[in-house]
Amino acid sequence: MTEQFEAKLIRIRTLSKTTRDFRFRRLDGSGIPFEPGQFFRFSFSDDQGEFERPYSLCDFTDGAEDELDLLISVVDNGRASRYLFNCEVGINTRVTGPYGRLVIPRTLPNRLFLVATSVGLAPFLPMLNPLGKHMADSGLEVILLLGARDRSEFLYRDELLAFSDKYPGFSLVLCYSREGGDLLPYERHSYVTAQLNSFKPDAGTDHFLVCGNPNMINDVYDLLKQKGFKAKQVVREKYVFARQEKVTGKASLTEAQKQLIAEKLRKYR
Repeated sequence: MTEQFEAKLIRIRTLSKTTRDFRFRRLDGSGIPFEPGQFFRFSFSDDQGEFERPYSLCDFTDGAEDELDLLISVVDNGRASRYLFNCEVGINTRVTGPYGRLVIPRTLPNRLFLVATSVGLAPFLPMLNPLGKHMADSGLEVILLLGARDRSEFLYRDELLAFSDKYPGFSLVLCYSREGGDLLPYERHSYVTAQLNSFKPDAGTDHFLVCGNPNMINDVYDLLKQKGFKAKQVVREKYVFARQEKVTGKASLTEAQKQLIAEKLRKYR
């Protein structure tokens, strides 16, 4: 069930040259009702009026129950990233949600693949702690295939490596498109799609959650379809980056905003 509430920005952290995380606190003190992997719609106001963007929560480390963490990268001519990367702690936002189907499957597979590029990692972070319990209790295997340009964009490095050390059933494979030099055991100079075959995906036992660049998602889905996977076994969420659009100053959604939400909600086929 969706809710609407007000929240205040209480922390900004720089994670890389192009990426920051933003922590908001719900003003009424209530907890945040969501399944790990779901997203919320955030409404902001700038000098052109009110606008809205959908963001997955990336809560994973030290956030409280009434806090929402967002992982955001700079988008060329992006209205939301320009606003947030130039704002200060203390701004307010109206939040609506949760929404989305990119969640831990009710019936656990033998292996669960989490495939992401860049800030597409966000919805998978809050899944890790509950998945850790599943790995300990049921023997579930979890494979995170994460694409980045280079080591400087390996977000939440310490947290992910610590999680990997704690849970033998968790495999981290970091795929760099530009990084050169010597690679560590969990690193590859490759794209995530090129690493899939090394795991021999099995439509009878595996389930995929995929988030990030739309081209990557299409490539992953096409590859898995060839191996017999059905749409319900490959749940996808495309990050459609919003660039500057015409603004009317009204609170109603623009067509671009409606398209963004539709991309989040519709079942990819």
